[in-house]
Amino acid sequence: METKLAVWLVGKKYAESVEEGKEFLNALEKGNCPDALLDYLKKDLDVLMALGGKVSADKATEYLKDKLKSAEKLIAFWETNPKDTNAIFFNKRLQEYLSAHPEEQS
Repeated sequence: METKLAVWLVGKKYAESVEEGKEFLNALEKGNCPDALLDYLKKDLDVLMALGGKVSADKATEYLKDKLKSAEKLIAFWETNPKDTNAIFFNKRLQEYLSAHPEEQS
């Protein structure tokens, strides 16, 4: 699931690469919000609106933990509904990454 969530982060423009997304996920698991992630979030209008314009590391961590729970549900939905438009785009990004990293395919 880590790779799928990292791909989701890239799709949301919260990470530049899947590897960076994985680093962010590991930090979030420990309750930290890396500065680079905070910079991405400060540029996202949806995040600014949800957090009231002031994006702090604490607020961002909680916000992203909630978003990641939703992302897990979305990914599960996309797996059972692969013809969904969002599923198609997500699966394309995921397959591109997995093609370049065959050791991660399970």
